[in-house]
Amino acid sequence: MNSNCKMIHLPPKTLLCLMGLFVLFAWSCNKPLHERWVYYDETHCADAWVHNNTNELLKDNIIAYFKTKDIEIYEIEIFTDREPESCYSCGCKTGRRIKCKIRKRDVDDMKQNGFYQ
Repeated sequence: MNSNCKMIHLPPKTLLCLMGLFVLFAWSCNKPLHERWVYYDETHCADAWVHNNTNELLKDNIIAYFKTKDIEIYEIEIFTDREPESCYSCGCKTGRRIKCKIRKRDVDDMKQNGFYQ
């Protein structure tokens, strides 16, 4: 055995504290500090992107629209969580909600396009 190597012995409390700090650091690195979810209530025809009744095509249309505005959408979900409004004018809500995960810095731009947090 090499006599230059020395073992470091840490007290159990110190070792436990270091392990806790490591876990806390690892957890905080995975937390999306620079991402936010924004929501939009779809209308019958007043949306800025091309409307589509198929969720997958609508997602593609929304992503393409915001790409032209240099806004990246990391995740997008479309779901129905309410009854449609009883009117059929262009600005009436369809009952579908669009949920997008974006960069925190893009929230204000998304709000200008009718999204909310």
